[in-house]
Amino acid sequence: MSLRKIFLLITVSLFVGLFSSCGKNLGYSVLLWSNSEHEIMDGTLLKVHIRSNISQVYVVSIPGSKEKFEIPLWQATEPESKSKALRQQKRFSEFEHTYARVKLDGLPIRAEAVNTSKQVYRLREGEIIRCLYRGSGAAVTNGKGNMSGEWLRVLTETGTYGWCFSHNLALFQSDSFDVSGADELASVKKEDSKTENKRDSSIIRALIAKKWYPESFANMIKVARIDLNRMNPSLGFSFGINIEENADSAFAGTAVLNTENAGGSWAYTDIVKKAEKEYEFKGANLKMSIRGAGSDTMILQFMEKGRSRQETLVALSENIEQVLENELTRRQTELKRIAKAGPVFKSSNYGTIKFNNESSVTWSNYKLLQPNIISNKALGSVTVTLDYFIANSLKSSYDGVLTMHFTGMEDGVNFLYKLTDTGLRLEDASKAPVKEGVVTARSASPTILFFEKK
Repeated sequence: MSLRKIFLLITVSLFVGLFSSCGKNLGYSVLLWSNSEHEIMDGTLLKVHIRSNISQVYVVSIPGSKEKFEIPLWQATEPESKSKALRQQKRFSEFEHTYARVKLDGLPIRAEAVNTSKQVYRLREGEIIRCLYRGSGAAVTNGKGNMSGEWLRVLTETGTYGWCFSHNLALFQSDSFDVSGADELASVKKEDSKTENKRDSSIIRALIAKKWYPESFANMIKVARIDLNRMNPSLGFSFGINIEENADSAFAGTAVLNTENAGGSWAYTDIVKKAEKEYEFKGANLKMSIRGAGSDTMILQFMEKGRSRQETLVALSENIEQVLENELTRRQTELKRIAKAGPVFKSSNYGTIKFNNESSVTWSNYKLLQPNIISNKALGSVTVTLDYFIANSLKSSYDGVLTMHFTGMEDGVNFLYKLTDTGLRLEDASKAPVKEGVVTARSASPTILFFEKK
């Protein structure tokens, strides 16, 4: 095949990836969420012309009309034949124009109509969702008996589908294109909203003044297991505002999120209150929910690659740099304790371990551990670190985990250790289960080594 033909095929493939269809219609879809921009109600049948995977939109028209316009992908069903789309339209007819306001903060949307099914989304109190149709899932109990309600197939305003039990939903009919202002709880006058925003100015300032970090940081501090690889002071969330330079009630800046799982930046022109402890970054696809008695937990909602994402952050009063320094000191003190107890530990089977200092070891005559535990390429010069923690269930038998970094080996070798009155006991933990930096159990049939003090 000529280079010209190969180039032509690649170009066509790329174009097809950007736009699913060019000249031929993709089929028909049903609008799932009323669209105020184009003044069309949910349940409307649409002809789909183009799907843009880059812009995350369909180009559609109302059958019989030549006017084409864009709608977000999540607002419509997948394009299919007209007969199938009409069947979908009929399926949604029982809950036509039916939405619901969430009454319970943290109410889950689940993958299946079962209360033990995986959570795909956590709703905010006051959030509005679309009700599509009812399901026949398992009854939900609260410890006293079955709760009243039924399972509903629902859709969030950010495009997440799932099942939600209706007990904590306030259903309402909306004949308005603007669903957010349709029910009586949302019918607040604009002047009142402005007053609320001014009243919340001090609250927003207090939030901006706090230092927000990934939720995992708080968990590590709470259980005193500081993972030096995961606790990085640069991770977290910043409003991107200098409070002293924003004397008025309007806030503008560039918010930045950086965690292990997500990252992004959003330029915005103001922070607007939408409901109790619910805020929206104006001009950006970013929402913020504040939780906790001291308003010390933040849930950020945003879109990433066309999918709705959530990230939980916490406000910490601790100085993270100091927390890390204290953990380094703790580890160094523990290694000094082990070295001082020797500094030479000897085993008739597994050689001699000599601590040159708290972090440097010379290990000789360990051939019986090769190659199953220690590589044949390893040399006796070893750097010792405390990289892992042990589960509470292991603390009665062990002090912790020693990681031996042999010269010539790429990976360190983990040993559970116990310092006794007569020596040092090591247990091979190279195959022990590890979760978030914690050795949770012993290896199956581990090799146990005992070294006497010399």
